[in-house]
Amino acid sequence: MDPRERVLTALNLEEPDRVPVHLLYLDANNVDKLLGKPEKDNFEVMHELQQTYPETWIDQFNGIIEEMQVTIFSRLVEAALKLKVDATQIGIIPLKLINEHEMKDIFGKIWVIRNNEGNISPQYKAGTITSIEKWEEIKQKFEDGTNYRYCKLAKKYFKRVKRKFKEKIFFFATNELASIWASTWQGMGMNFFVKQLYKNRDLIKDMFDTYTDFTIEWLNAYMDGGAEVCLCTDDLATKTGPFMSPKLFTELLQPCYQRLTENIHDRGGKVILHTDGQITPLLDFIIGCGFDGLHSLEPAAGIDLAVIKKKVGDKICLLGNIDTTHVLTQGTKKEVEDAVKYAIKTAAPGGGFILSPENMLHTVRIQNLQWMVEAAHQFGTYPISL
Repeated sequence: MDPRERVLTALNLEEPDRVPVHLLYLDANNVDKLLGKPEKDNFEVMHELQQTYPETWIDQFNGIIEEMQVTIFSRLVEAALKLKVDATQIGIIPLKLINEHEMKDIFGKIWVIRNNEGNISPQYKAGTITSIEKWEEIKQKFEDGTNYRYCKLAKKYFKRVKRKFKEKIFFFATNELASIWASTWQGMGMNFFVKQLYKNRDLIKDMFDTYTDFTIEWLNAYMDGGAEVCLCTDDLATKTGPFMSPKLFTELLQPCYQRLTENIHDRGGKVILHTDGQITPLLDFIIGCGFDGLHSLEPAAGIDLAVIKKKVGDKICLLGNIDTTHVLTQGTKKEVEDAVKYAIKTAAPGGGFILSPENMLHTVRIQNLQWMVEAAHQFGTYPISL
């Protein structure tokens, strides 16, 4: 089987020739280690623009940032291909520089710029939607066509990368940093979100609905560009449990996710949910939303892969479960192999499993990723005999 056939077979809850291997993404420092550093890093470009255009350098930088993303994510796919994985994903990040230290996205979130060995790595800081009036401002931008430009770019971008790599590796389209649940609460900040959740639930529903419309349009654009699988990034839980009760998630978010998954299914595609944290209490909710795959299955959050497989393994494809807090950052070769063998033995029989790191950190070691892939190839051939 080629990577596409292997991944789609697993997503159909069937047994491929071997367990597919997927990477959520690679941090830019690890891409550089695999491919070599580019001639100029992000911060060198920024500083050159500051010197050349002292009054307008931010506008100049924002003018080239989208094209920079195309190069960055093309390199990500190339690096994943070099690691011999079957799949990864790509997606435009809707961020603009507002000063030397911060960026802002189209949902009102502020991101701190972290220097990851010369690469810009945004980290969520705070939300700016602190009133109904501020939300109306942001909503108006969507109604005025803010999403049209990003959709147009997404289609063009996905086509370009797919054409470049052809059938060598399969990749998903993702709404990177542009989810439904997280964009809402992070855009408001948790304190204001919780207050409105109980004082003005219509506002929360309006935000969820607006971001759902945006996400559907965005993922449709990727599918127009050739995407067959979409990955919805939306962390629903902490390490100790869900952010909200399953009842509230079902009431407020399930109709939104159902609209999203039905749209993708109507177009013949598949859709995966990525969420960190202890999501076991949300399994019925996730299945009810209509997702084809569930990614992360975070060991450090106490996820019991055997329990997840028993409860929903016949209803949804499971992806992930290889730890990034120790196994892929500090682990020995034996520890990596043991983690891979456990995941395959537990979740792969009968099909419907894709091996993957549960997340990605800049501290993940390339050597450990290589051990992970080698172990998957060695022990993941069907029929599973571990």
